Amino acid sequence: MKLLLLSFLLFGKDSNQVSFNKVTTVNDLEKTTQEKQWTVKLGGFIGTDLFWDTRQVVESRDGLLLFYPENVKEDMNGKDINARPSFNFLALNTRLTVKIQAPQKTLGADVSGMVEGWFAGISNSDMNGFAMRHAFIKMDWGDYWGIGTSLLIGQTWHPLFTEKCFANTVAGSAGAPFQPFSRAPQIRLTQHLRLSRIMFYVNAQRDFLSFGTAGNNSSYLRNSAIPEMGLQFIRERGGTCLTGGQFREILWGVGVDYKYIIPRVVTDSNVYTRNGLHGLTITAFIHRPYRITRHTDLGIKAKGLYGQACNEFLLLGGYAYQYYDNQPLNPSVNYSYTSINTAAAWIDIYVKGKQWETGLFGGYTQNLGSHKNIQDWNNPNSYFSRGYDIKYMYRISARAMYRANALQFGFEPEYTVACYGNTRNSLGEVQVRTSDDYPNIRKNIVANLRVLFSAVFVF
Repeated sequence: MKLLLLSFLLFGKDSNQVSFNKVTTVNDLEKTTQEKQWTVKLGGFIGTDLFWDTRQVVESRDGLLLFYPENVKEDMNGKDINARPSFNFLALNTRLTVKIQAPQKTLGADVSGMVEGWFAGISNSDMNGFAMRHAFIKMDWGDYWGIGTSLLIGQTWHPLFTEKCFANTVAGSAGAPFQPFSRAPQIRLTQHLRLSRIMFYVNAQRDFLSFGTAGNNSSYLRNSAIPEMGLQFIRERGGTCLTGGQFREILWGVGVDYKYIIPRVVTDSNVYTRNGLHGLTITAFIHRPYRITRHTDLGIKAKGLYGQACNEFLLLGGYAYQYYDNQPLNPSVNYSYTSINTAAAWIDIYVKGKQWETGLFGGYTQNLGSHKNIQDWNNPNSYFSRGYDIKYMYRISARAMYRANALQFGFEPEYTVACYGNTRNSLGEVQVRTSDDYPNIRKNIVANLRVLFSAVFVF
């Protein structure tokens, strides 16, 4: 009977009082203390986003996740069809979260877990459907003088998301597409060494998938028979300024991620193929908070990366058919593949008090093309890539958030600019030419201003 005795508790006021975050992470389990009985804590939030766009945009979930403004699309009279404003109200970003704590150690470890679902579904065709975001088990072996080991098994944020260093925007995208944004089934082993952590992980794909001839699909990674894997080093410490103030958890880290995918196992002429693609991503990040007063923090977060075939992270890039001959694209040919590379960086500056938070976010990303020539490089069908026709993109947004007990309100104007090219070279590098043979450069630079208002009831 004791095993059936569960303690259902609301997430306490203390655990949410100073949090303006709409992103649930593994770190939230650290707030749960070990009890002598099973502890099941039910929580989440009811959230509604209201937004207006000055232009048609590339998005997901009816605009809940905004990527970038649409390219110019002219009608028969030369008018830009995509230069049209729109709006939407959405309550899809509403979540239920359950945190679970076991009463006794198992295999010498404290055992906990978390399950979270939301009403945005698993794809655009499943909106209003209830879908899993997080479902994982966490085991912690001791913490003696800052030394210990933890093991996570299940689905949660991909480690490239960096759960202690992401932009706390009002928009739920948390800085995407300048920030890796993906949740994945994984096994994550972390060794704590006083002020440092070394993390090794392997993962598959589920809701955030690579592109390919079969659409967005997990089979490309699965057919390689090798899970994606990565290694990160994270350093975290406190400190004191010359002014006598205290830094809080200065954090920095570096990481590397590797994957190998098989985009197809048979050509269009029914010929067996094992041609695959290697993808390498390197990242570095830093979060430096500073306590100004007893209830006010000033902080700076920044992150940068170089990535290959990163479209499943909602970043620019992907891959293309590698050059074979000077002929039009023919899917019957057993082509090799070459990655479309990207560079991205962002910075987030915030001031957070007991009830207020303000912040300024800036992000930039650029399409670097490939290291190898591409087959029929001006043919869009040669690419399996997000934004293959975008040269660069940047975003600037400002935010203000107010918290009154369980209610939280946010306001955020967000300005996003994308530069579309009108031609590409053999490496897939997007070019913008200005001459009598090409449109004027200003025609390829498009911008969208999104004005976002968010209302959240946290429980």
